[in-house]
Amino acid sequence: AAFIREPEFPGTLKLADLTTARLAIYRDARLKRVGPGTVLRELGLLSAILETARREWGWIGANPLRDVRKPTEPDHRDVIISGAQIRAMLRTMHYRRGPCRSVTQAVATAFLLALRTGMRAGEICTMRWDEVSADFCTVRGKTGKRDVPLTYPAAQLIESMRGFDTTLVFGLNTDSMSTLFRKYRQRANLDGFTFHDTRHTAATRLAQRLHVLDLCKMFGWTNTTMALTYYNPKAGEIAKRLIRRGSLV
Repeated sequence: AAFIREPEFPGTLKLADLTTARLAIYRDARLKRVGPGTVLRELGLLSAILETARREWGWIGANPLRDVRKPTEPDHRDVIISGAQIRAMLRTMHYRRGPCRSVTQAVATAFLLALRTGMRAGEICTMRWDEVSADFCTVRGKTGKRDVPLTYPAAQLIESMRGFDTTLVFGLNTDSMSTLFRKYRQRANLDGFTFHDTRHTAATRLAQRLHVLDLCKMFGWTNTTMALTYYNPKAGEIAKRLIRRGSLV
């Protein structure tokens, strides 16, 4: 549905009439409205569909998207949410410890849980009470199903949601949570970070306490190089740790 709403999307063409040039027009039109990362994801999905049509269904002899030049991969975000920004967000959302009694409180609690565990917004919103244990919870997301270990403070955040929703822990959907998060970020006169940046922040903090394999297991990464993508300390912070540990470097 999202594709066919785009005026340049060649959805009315037969597959046999779909050309590389026509898909390039669609690419260029999208790049005027969205970022290269979004366009790359869209082209990846279209390519998978066309490859299935070619390989399994025999509907086309070649994938016309194969020769379409892809946009340059955008740099990975390396935004770390500072302590001052976290405190400002919590003040703006009037966060208080204890049982959750409002949607705003639920968003604030989800924000804190993401900072402690690195869970994605979608994983937090789909977390179910029957999959929460004392020291871990089971979540489902883009990397599949995994168990996320919980520290005592993280478990207490989840426990504070008791009674808010009978099935889902947070009783929110991803869109509404993201919208409210942006709303309160604006009210706090802050910008430059998103809810997903809690994952970078959590990874950077936890990497100082966990072995890289444990970190990958916790975050659902199958490749250890992902740790380098999400672990974003500043050079000055590394230098301070070297001094504290009496390094000869």
